[in-house]
Amino acid sequence: MIKGVIQDRDERTGLSNVQLFNVNTSETGYGDSSGSFVMNAAKGQLIEMRKAGYRIARFRIPEGYIPPYFKIFMEKVVVLNTDRFASSELTPYQKDSLLTYELYKHSLEFPRLKGYEKIQSPFSALSKKNREIWAFQDLIESENREKYIDYTFNPELVTSLTGLQGDSLQLYMRRFRPPYDALRNMKMIEFYQYIKRSVEFYRKSRSASPRSSG
Repeated sequence: MIKGVIQDRDERTGLSNVQLFNVNTSETGYGDSSGSFVMNAAKGQLIEMRKAGYRIARFRIPEGYIPPYFKIFMEKVVVLNTDRFASSELTPYQKDSLLTYELYKHSLEFPRLKGYEKIQSPFSALSKKNREIWAFQDLIESENREKYIDYTFNPELVTSLTGLQGDSLQLYMRRFRPPYDALRNMKMIEFYQYIKRSVEFYRKSRSASPRSSG
C-alpha cells in the first residue's frame, strides 16, 4: 500500500481525480479532489497516472526502502486548437509548430523522467528507446526555437527599421541574432529598441574598422 499526492508541476497545486494504473497488476484507482491517493502497490511495480490536459506520468516503486509518502508532479500539455490551423490569425511560425506537433504528437507527448523519477525508475531512464525519444524531443524543441528567432528577427523587419540591405544586412543579422530566451521575454517595443541600438553599434564599429567598406 502506498500513499501520496499528485500536483501540477508548475503551480505546485493538487490535481483532482487523477487516474492511477498499476501496470503490473492492472489495478486502477483515482486520486481525490486534493490530489491525494492511496493504492495497492509492491516493490518494483510501475504506476501510471493520467489526467486530461497533462502528460502521462509514471513512477516505479523502489526495490529497497519505500517512502511513507510520495509526491508526484504532472506536466501540462499545451492544448492546440486545431480548428484554427488554417486561420489567418495564425502566424507562419504557429502554423509550422502546429503541423510539427500533429505529425509527431505521440513522441512529443511521451513523458520525460525528471530528477527523483530517474532514481525511482533507473531502467526506464537508461532505456535506449526512451533516450532516443527524449533526444528527438530535444531536437524538435531546438528547431522550434530557431524557427521562432528566424520568424521574429527577420530581414524584412530589420530593413524596414534600419535601412540595412545586402551584405551589411546579412552580417548584422549573424552578429546580433538574439538568443531565444531573451527574445521571448522582450516586449515588442523592447525588441524594436534592441534592433535600433544594436544597428547603431554595428554601424559605428564598421566605420571605425580600417577594413570597413561602408
